[in-house]
Amino acid sequence: MRLAEENGKILGLEHEAEVPRWHNGYQTTKNKTTKAIKKTKNTKIQWCHSTVNPIMGCDGCELWKPAAAIATTMLATLLLLTKKSKGFIKPAVDRAVGDRDTSALYRDRERVAVELAVGLSLTREQQKEMVDVVRQECKCYAGLLGTFRGGHKGYAEQFERPAFFPGRMAKAARWNLPSEREMATKPWLEGCPRLIFVSDMGDALSKNVSFDYLLQEIIANVSSDVGSRHFWLWLSKRPAQMAKFGDWLTKRGVAWPDNLMAMTTVTAQSKSSRVDELRKVPSRLKGLSLEPLFEPVDLDFEGIDWLICGGGSDVLAQPFHVEWALHLLDQCRAAGVAFFLKQLGKKPFYQNEPLELEHKHGGDWSEWREAWQVREVPEAFRASTLCGSRRRV
Repeated sequence: MRLAEENGKILGLEHEAEVPRWHNGYQTTKNKTTKAIKKTKNTKIQWCHSTVNPIMGCDGCELWKPAAAIATTMLATLLLLTKKSKGFIKPAVDRAVGDRDTSALYRDRERVAVELAVGLSLTREQQKEMVDVVRQECKCYAGLLGTFRGGHKGYAEQFERPAFFPGRMAKAARWNLPSEREMATKPWLEGCPRLIFVSDMGDALSKNVSFDYLLQEIIANVSSDVGSRHFWLWLSKRPAQMAKFGDWLTKRGVAWPDNLMAMTTVTAQSKSSRVDELRKVPSRLKGLSLEPLFEPVDLDFEGIDWLICGGGSDVLAQPFHVEWALHLLDQCRAAGVAFFLKQLGKKPFYQNEPLELEHKHGGDWSEWREAWQVREVPEAFRASTLCGSRRRV
C-alpha cells in the first residue's frame, strides 16, 4: 500500500526550502482561489483529511526562534570559528541582524552573512556557516511559507504578527464527509468522519488572539449542526493558553465540544511539560504530535489518546532514529494510546545506519519494514456519539 505523495514543491530563495505548494489561504490570483480551497479541503497530510486556519502566523517557537536567539547562536558560532573576541564580534552581529524579525532575517540571510563576512573578514566557508545557522533555527514549514508569501492574499503581512481570517471555520464546517477517493488514499482513516487539522499554518492561541474570537470562530463552528459531523484536531504549542481558554469557556457555561481534540507538540524532552499543560484542557480527547522529533523522549501518557510521530523534513533536518519511534510505540502499547508513525524524515537512521529511501520525507510506508507500518487513530474518532449526524449537506 503506497501513500499519497507528500505536499512539497520547492519554493523560496535558492530553491532550498521544501514546503507545501498549496496550503491554507488563497493564491494571489482570483481564478485560483477555488483550487486553493480544494487543496485545503484535501490535504496530503497523512493523519487528517483537511486543514483550516482561522489564524495565519504565530508568536514563534522552537521551530521558529526569535531573531535575538538566532543572533546569539550566530555569535556563539563565530566565537568558535574565528577565535576573535566577543567584544569584537557581537557589535558586528548586532549591526548585521539589526531590528529584523525572524522572517526578515531568514529572507535576508545571505545579505546578513555577506555583511558579517566583510566586517569580520570571514572565509567563504565561515560565511556559508552563518547562512546555515539561520536555516537551522528556522525549521517551521508554516514560517517558511508565511515568509515567502507574506502579504499575499490569505496570508499574514508578517508571519510573526498573526492575522485573523474569520469565516474559514464556517466554510470548513460545511464540507462534506470524506469522499471515496479520500478514503482510498488514506485507508487508515477508514470509518472516521472528516478529520480537520486546525492551525497548521499558525497558532490560534498566539498572544494577540482574544478568547472571544476563538469562541465565535472555533467553538461555535465546531459545535454547529454542520460542524458536528466532523472531528476537529486543534494543535498548539501553547497548551497552557489552551487550558486557560478552556477555563474561560467553563466559567461562561460553554462546554468544550466532544468532537474537538486538544493537541500539542513535543519535539524534545525539554518540551515534555506541554503534556502536563495539555491535561488541564477540558477536552474529552487529547493528542500529541512528536514531529519533528529531535531526540528520544519518555512521556507520561495519562489522559492521552493519540500520538503522532515523525522525523523532520526541512533542508537541514536533524537525524531521526527509527528506534525512537519504536520506543514510543512500546510506551503507547503499554498505555493503551493509539500510535501513528507519519514519516521517517529526510535523514532517517536505523541501528546507527542511514536509511536510503526514495520518498524525500520518508513518508512512503511501502519502503518501511512491516513492523514500522503503524498508523492508528483512536477508536473514539469512529464513534458516532462524538459527532452529530453523518449526513451530507
